[in-house]
Amino acid sequence: MDGIFPLLTTDKSLSAKEVLFAYKYQPKLEKRFTQFKSVHEAAPLLFKKIERVEGIMFLFFLSLMIQAIIEREVRFRMKERGIETLPVYPEFRDAFHPTTSKILYTFEGIFSYQVRLAGETTKEFRDSLTETQQKILDLLGIGLNYYWGNTFSGEFNSEKL
Repeated sequence: MDGIFPLLTTDKSLSAKEVLFAYKYQPKLEKRFTQFKSVHEAAPLLFKKIERVEGIMFLFFLSLMIQAIIEREVRFRMKERGIETLPVYPEFRDAFHPTTSKILYTFEGIFSYQVRLAGETTKEFRDSLTETQQKILDLLGIGLNYYWGNTFSGEFNSEKL
């Protein structure tokens, strides 16, 4: 059975030949495998049970799917709203097609701080989000209350502690 493999599609308008050509044009698929190896740092693992291999592969699959969904949503909303670029690269350089890793990196270093006394939170502070961070949340349909959680009643901190 060498050389025989199933090809599945949800696009019923494609012929079998068109599905094969779409499969053979794999840059987008290969990009995900690159992310699998680089962003997620996939490396050989030693498991004694096949169920554990299946489990870890399923988790990697889910993470790649979430990455693809985030990119698709941001890019779709950018196009829908006429936004050509987002400054998510170092030195705030523009990206025409922002990747999930660059999108998430823009939120690195954002913290909330709690002052606790006798196990109770007495004061809470949060770093202010930049215009780009707020725009990304808006493109993803994530409100500030949802991002921070609904429990915040403190102050926003424009300076790092």
